[in-house]
Amino acid sequence: MWRHIVAVILCIGFIFHFSLTLVYNAPSNPVKAKYNDEINLYIEPVFTQNWKLFAPTPVTTNSHFYVQAKLQTDQGVITTGWLDILDYMVEENQKNRFTPYNRLLRIPRAAYSLRLEGDETIQKIISKVNEGKLEQEKYEDLINNEKKEQQVEMSDKLLYRYAEAHLRTAYPTDEVLEFKVLLVESNPIPFSKNGMDSVEVEERYIEFDWQKVQNVVSIF
Repeated sequence: MWRHIVAVILCIGFIFHFSLTLVYNAPSNPVKAKYNDEINLYIEPVFTQNWKLFAPTPVTTNSHFYVQAKLQTDQGVITTGWLDILDYMVEENQKNRFTPYNRLLRIPRAAYSLRLEGDETIQKIISKVNEGKLEQEKYEDLINNEKKEQQVEMSDKLLYRYAEAHLRTAYPTDEVLEFKVLLVESNPIPFSKNGMDSVEVEERYIEFDWQKVQNVVSIF
């Protein structure tokens, strides 16, 4: 009896999840436009999906996340160096795909993608404004919409909590006073230049402001 009940609940859960995922990934349509906020509330950021691996707009940058902290130690207040919070998990995930690392890696990248992604119609308008085909003043309110502000706010919140959780693991005996996050973006080396010593990689740095701790638990 209980097996049947559990099976029915699981089936309903799968149907619900994949139905919302299908609508989320579908092109703009009336259903998606009407229930966009409700769908995004469930999907983002953990289940966020996109097709940037494929043409015509594949991902063209590599991203790395770091965190720096001010600690209260026995020797007084010290400022740490930049702690990488992703690369070591990438290595562990590549060693064994059947671990929690795969999901953990998605959180900061999905959180940051909230800053970059938006409504398809608005993105087209921004593109036309950048090309000079539309006047920016007429579409200022639409471009700087309330939803975008909410996305940035949610992105910051998730990135900060994720970074603080790593600090709790890295410095379990010290008190974290405040911390900040650094994002480093770089362009990949073209395949035609792979292996060449003289290739220079352009890097772009986005350094966030210092943040107070929120007493987040350790990630491990």
